[in-house]
Amino acid sequence: MATVRVERACGCFRNSDFEQVTECETVDDALKKANEMCEVMNEDFCDKHKFKTQYVEGEVLIKMEMNG
Repeated sequence: MATVRVERACGCFRNSDFEQVTECETVDDALKKANEMCEVMNEDFCDKHKFKTQYVEGEVLIKMEMNG
């Protein structure tokens, strides 16, 4: 099992259908899921933040940064 975890949840994330922690069968599945989530969040959220995927100690994190 591998975990996708959103490091910090902004208001747009909390109002979305995404979960802050998602379990996947493999690390590859977790990376794919995290990349898909980042793509949607970067394209459809409010543009205040930028989201990126990072693999850290057996966990896939979605990190949030201020945009701009």
